[in-house]
Amino acid sequence: MKGQISLKGQPVSGSSITLWQTQAGQSPKQLSTQRSNKSGAFSVEVRATQGVVHYLLAQGGDIGGSSADQLTMLTVLGGDEHQQVAINELTTVGSVWPNAQLLEGTALEGSQSALAIGSSQVENLVDQSTGRFGATLLKSTNLLNSETAARMNVLSDLIALCGQPTQSRACDQLLALTNSENTLSAMTSIAREPWKNAGALYQLFQSSYPINKATQLRTTATAPYLLFQPKSFSLSLVFDGGGALGLGKLMFDGKGSMWSGTNWMPGSQSGVVNNIGGGVTHFGPGGTPLSPAISGYNGQGINGVGWGTGVSEKYAWVGAFNNMVGVFDLKDGKALGPATIDGEVGQLQGVATAANGDVWIADNTANHMIHFPGGDYTQGERITIDGLQAPFGVAVDAQNRVWVSSSYNNKLTVFPGDAPDQAKTIEVNLGARGVAVDSTGHVWIAQQSNSPQGALPPGAKMPPNIPANAPQPKTIMEEFEAGAEYLLANPNITQTGMVGLISPDMEVIQQDIAKGTAYIPWGVSVDGNDNVWVGNLYGQSLTHICGVNPAKCPAGKTTGDVIHNYQSGVIQMTTDVIVDDAGNLWSANNWFDGDVVINPTYRGRTSTFGGGQGFVVTYGVAGPVQNPLMGPVRKSR
Repeated sequence: MKGQISLKGQPVSGSSITLWQTQAGQSPKQLSTQRSNKSGAFSVEVRATQGVVHYLLAQGGDIGGSSADQLTMLTVLGGDEHQQVAINELTTVGSVWPNAQLLEGTALEGSQSALAIGSSQVENLVDQSTGRFGATLLKSTNLLNSETAARMNVLSDLIALCGQPTQSRACDQLLALTNSENTLSAMTSIAREPWKNAGALYQLFQSSYPINKATQLRTTATAPYLLFQPKSFSLSLVFDGGGALGLGKLMFDGKGSMWSGTNWMPGSQSGVVNNIGGGVTHFGPGGTPLSPAISGYNGQGINGVGWGTGVSEKYAWVGAFNNMVGVFDLKDGKALGPATIDGEVGQLQGVATAANGDVWIADNTANHMIHFPGGDYTQGERITIDGLQAPFGVAVDAQNRVWVSSSYNNKLTVFPGDAPDQAKTIEVNLGARGVAVDSTGHVWIAQQSNSPQGALPPGAKMPPNIPANAPQPKTIMEEFEAGAEYLLANPNITQTGMVGLISPDMEVIQQDIAKGTAYIPWGVSVDGNDNVWVGNLYGQSLTHICGVNPAKCPAGKTTGDVIHNYQSGVIQMTTDVIVDDAGNLWSANNWFDGDVVINPTYRGRTSTFGGGQGFVVTYGVAGPVQNPLMGPVRKSR
């Protein structure tokens, strides 16, 4: 590979450039070191090897006759560099954010799936061959609907402070704000906690790149830059294709691929009144769609999937709207189902896989659980369990106890996986959704009202056609329609619902977590630090909550505190957020336009705006986990 190292377009000469290789289970290995020449050029030989990730680390150098000792830059290779490679401030930002949780100093380490995800995501942010923005970021939705490009430019210009002799004091400020020794560690620090010191970092950018009165531009800054102070320097990209419209629950397999059932078919005018259901979508670790663009995987007659997606060792499972369980081969998406069940079932929702391989699915409209012992999709058992009323979210703990939320009562039902007749219930707030178990056995639950009786926040009202104690709907879409009507009936409300925390011995510890931030919280996931992430549906955000171990939280935060609420123009009404093996967040855009979701009549040019568009990856902010999720969360190996 022919390489070029530069900063703000100027060559960096005499930089120490090291080629590293890393793979799962081994410490990174240094392959070669050289110095860039006067024009910033270098060359490097790379042998592509399955399961091996290469990266280039550049330290120091000379720019325009001045040394830059605190400048450290990075390019993580994805294998498609086409005989040339760039190292600059933008490749550093684009390489750090997807790999932030895998970087320790200059060492990039992680599991095989973590390294596959981290390295393959880089090209979405930056083109490693040219050192300019990546193709995914340049897609209209990402470029026009998010701050990602502008944030990356500001971050790049902060790196450049450490390569300009007139900015040495500003460089020192950057390193002090991030408690870092060089620009690489500074960027890693910002990527992991992008909300920390965001205001001070932006002020540093503004003071270092003043406005030219003649042009009214920060002429030495890279455009487009941020005109307003950001709430954080998080970077998010949206991905589409593969049949992805109105995704419900997301799940990863053991190779870093994402699977999700889809509410509706892309290109259709679907909503909660009139709809054409979708199939199953499948994306590779780098966000490349592997399933067909419109139908997704199907072949089993599936007509839409709600919040029912699960992954076991060999299969992807979906609970469909049309009364069946779909099963797909993880290797190629081949249809293997529908699953065989020993009785009639209703419309289905949550899916969970236990550590022993058992699969449990919530029969939402018929109030049953469906059990597949050992994950055998030909041996489905329909089980009646007291306490269930529209069962929705399912999770399994390390004791093989199954925790099931009900969306139409105030009970969380818990039963031993091998003795479902011994079920017990816990009183929670009315209308629960997602359930997740952390590594200590504590359970987190999303609750869509403010009390066990369903209390609404001050000023909120129920839609006029929905009684206070509405009966359980006959279909899932009827329930979703009622939820959409609540949204439209309360245009000034910004908070409804809370997150609950329950101990392993089934005692309620906290019920009002994220009150004030939560607005119809939905999916709940736990990361490798046992901190909690919530897909905040109507709030159109990803809410980060301090878990049961405050030592793993930022200073001053304790169990149940909101750490940050992530938002972006590409994050729509989201029903789920999950953590990949590299520590990135993947979230489901479920609804797009609330007015169009209720679609009894034609809506003109917006008639296809009901379903949420694709899914979003927010980089580097979570503790890595080991997927697939089988039982409670597992920290990445």
